[in-house]
Amino acid sequence: MKPKAVIPVDLFGQCAGYEKIIPIAKKYGLFVIEDAAQGFGGSINGKMARSFGDISITSFFPAKPLGCYGDGGAVFTDNDDMFQLMSSIRVHGKGTMKYDNVRVGLNSRLDTIQAAILLPKLHAFISSELELRNKWADRYNDLLKNKVKTPSVPEGYVSSWAQYTILLDDSEQREHIQKNLKSKGIPTNVYYTKPLHLQTVYLPLGYPKGSLPFSEEASERVLSLPMHPYMAEEMVTEICTALLAEL
Repeated sequence: MKPKAVIPVDLFGQCAGYEKIIPIAKKYGLFVIEDAAQGFGGSINGKMARSFGDISITSFFPAKPLGCYGDGGAVFTDNDDMFQLMSSIRVHGKGTMKYDNVRVGLNSRLDTIQAAILLPKLHAFISSELELRNKWADRYNDLLKNKVKTPSVPEGYVSSWAQYTILLDDSEQREHIQKNLKSKGIPTNVYYTKPLHLQTVYLPLGYPKGSLPFSEEASERVLSLPMHPYMAEEMVTEICTALLAEL
């Protein structure tokens, strides 16, 4: 099996390490599909997420940094041929006219109402929300540093903080903390409970438990705390106080 493409995934608001990925992809002639669904708004040395791959994608699912009120997404490219191909696939595989389908396509048009929601949200995201997400992430770090393993952002990177995710000791501690925070009305989540290589659909590829130990360990230790631009100082303090009381 000869690889044809690589799909780097931005995670928790931070871009993947494209300064290392892109040279390898070029060396081996690999097409780069940039999954910027969680990285929208992030950047590396001033270059924005969605601008590293041959094509890039984002999601407008409500949990993402720029979300609508339902399902939606977008594909980005500066390749004219790829743009024409994506435009065709988006509308049933149409050709030069609406009712002549030249390939098998999809119905992937963004609903007008979702587009109407996204326009003002995009303005808010650019003008204030990205800055506010970073403000609350910094506040979390101030209150939790040296108590739990907090997320860090490499030099030159900007995160859009799709999630604020900490590392705990193990799954037992995580379950205990989640249960007690929930009893106090504080929601948390785990992204993600099962690594990709252990998903049932990929088991035939032959990567059993133990094949990717760092991914497996992280899946048992990560915990995401509430994160959105419209938090308040009292809210962040309450969450951190409740969390630290359970350690």
